[in-house]
Amino acid sequence: MKDDAHETEGARPTLVLAASAMLGALALAIDYTMRFTGAKEFISAPWRLAFPQLGFLKFDFDGVPIFCATAFFGLTAGAITSAILGLGILARAPHLFGLVGGSMKALAEFSTSAGAYLGLKMRRGRPPTATCVALALLIRVMAMAPANLAILPLAYGIPMPVVLSLLPFIALFNVIQGLITTLLGLSVALAVVRRAPHILPESAPLQAIS
Repeated sequence: MKDDAHETEGARPTLVLAASAMLGALALAIDYTMRFTGAKEFISAPWRLAFPQLGFLKFDFDGVPIFCATAFFGLTAGAITSAILGLGILARAPHLFGLVGGSMKALAEFSTSAGAYLGLKMRRGRPPTATCVALALLIRVMAMAPANLAILPLAYGIPMPVVLSLLPFIALFNVIQGLITTLLGLSVALAVVRRAPHILPESAPLQAIS
């Protein structure tokens, strides 16, 4: 974790922790708001109609604060905000499906932000925005494929052959959700930096394109 130690040299650990907690709470607030207002169901309706067998997969904006935490402060901040979101989802549904939903959501959004982080740190890659988005999608799909292979048969009782047949569609979902997280996350993060550049540590990953 040397890179994380280096990247937080420009920001006190207490600042990173406080900002991570704040952004994690924001991610959780977005999740609860979208769930209880029906916004998740609304924006996921076309997906549910096209793939009714995967109707449990829903689009949202939860990953945007996690992306911003990673872009501003690095992987440690991204991990903290992802954990807060996952635990908050579990608290809302404290049973097996809540545990599965929270852990899978945390893994999905952290893997997306981790891929984006790698793209932002590869300063030789041009254009850095395209590298950031491409790696975010790749890492998310690679992380969620084995996770679904392990979880869907155990938690939902879906036979393994059926899960294998659904993997391409699950990958498509993760590409779409990953694009929502990375493109919207980049827009929000860059807007914040343009208006308040003093909040960004000198070695922040986002400096590669800001």
